[in-house]
Amino acid sequence: MQFSQRVKRIGGRLVNAITLAFVVLLAGMLVVVANSVWQNQRLLDELHHMTEERAQRIQLASDLLEAAYNRHQTMVNQVLTDDPFERDDLLMEYHHWGHRVGEVREALDERVTEAVARERLEEQDALIPEIVELQDEVVDLAARDEIEPAMAILSDRLFELDREFDISIEELRAHERAQMEAAAERAREVGANTQRFMLVFGGGGVLFALALTLVTRRTLVAMHHDLREQASRLEEAGRRLEHEATHDALTGLPNRRAFYRQLEEAIERAGETGETFSVAFIDLDQFKPVNDRLGHAAGDELLGVVARRLQEAVPESAYVARVGGDEFAVLLADEASPETAGERLKAAVSRPAQLAAGEVTPAMTLGWADGPGDGDPDTLLGRADREMYARKAGRTPTPSL
Repeated sequence: MQFSQRVKRIGGRLVNAITLAFVVLLAGMLVVVANSVWQNQRLLDELHHMTEERAQRIQLASDLLEAAYNRHQTMVNQVLTDDPFERDDLLMEYHHWGHRVGEVREALDERVTEAVARERLEEQDALIPEIVELQDEVVDLAARDEIEPAMAILSDRLFELDREFDISIEELRAHERAQMEAAAERAREVGANTQRFMLVFGGGGVLFALALTLVTRRTLVAMHHDLREQASRLEEAGRRLEHEATHDALTGLPNRRAFYRQLEEAIERAGETGETFSVAFIDLDQFKPVNDRLGHAAGDELLGVVARRLQEAVPESAYVARVGGDEFAVLLADEASPETAGERLKAAVSRPAQLAAGEVTPAMTLGWADGPGDGDPDTLLGRADREMYARKAGRTPTPSL
């Protein structure tokens, strides 16, 4: 009887122990599952915040950079053109891009809340009134054909303000990219914490914990892969927008802003190493008749032909850019004889070109300036520009159509 009671007592204790162990194991599994769900939700939230909100801010900053550049470019083109109809078209584009700048800035202002990003927007708010005032003044001067005062405003004040504005936008984009990378790092930390937690609490249920670990790991790896793909796509989009902002869409050459940046680097390098360089300013002769007689499509095609010929006629170290409607600039390092290089460029350009609308033999005039000079890009390019116009003044060459 006593033995039977002892057996019952031991059996009861064993049942209780097994039940307790089962409850503890079940509780541990529930904790593991609950923690995994919570950690995964945190990871999903981080991924959503990064891929949605940050990506949209970066895109808005890129749109703002593009709109500001296009507004500035249409303003510059109004100064450069002497065609009143083209100037009217450019004025409409100028107002369109100004409206676009306002839209994007308003969207950014609604989305940006962090202190660092707000500082960048406040910097832009401080610059915008002065930039708009100067741009409108340049447009008014161009409309009255007062080109020299307009160019003076561009070179003395507006280019520097535009550069400060662009730098502020780039800093905003850099901040958002840094925050996106920080979010990615936090997501990776969340994944690591999830794995550690599962290893600690998963010992009580090997099969179940192992299966849960494998599933969670596959989920995290897939999410991390998606994150890297998103980041790669964003970087590629940023590089594409950067290229579009610094290159001419028609010819594929660097634009005026990119050429100024390259010229500033050449001046700085010359100050450090003592090396010299030359700057050529090129203008196609009688380009307007090509547009008038053969159409604007032929003019665009001719500009592409000239751009390719200029690139082929200079060494790889040279830098060729389209700086205006039918104007180009070339930066040559350590050129022993700029005049020889000029003849080579003329010979390359002045060959018959078979266009879709007919054959054209283009002609060009160029002027040179030796650098670094006084270390001012506007002065160097202006000197080459004046020499080009001085050479052009005594003749009226006409391309063969």
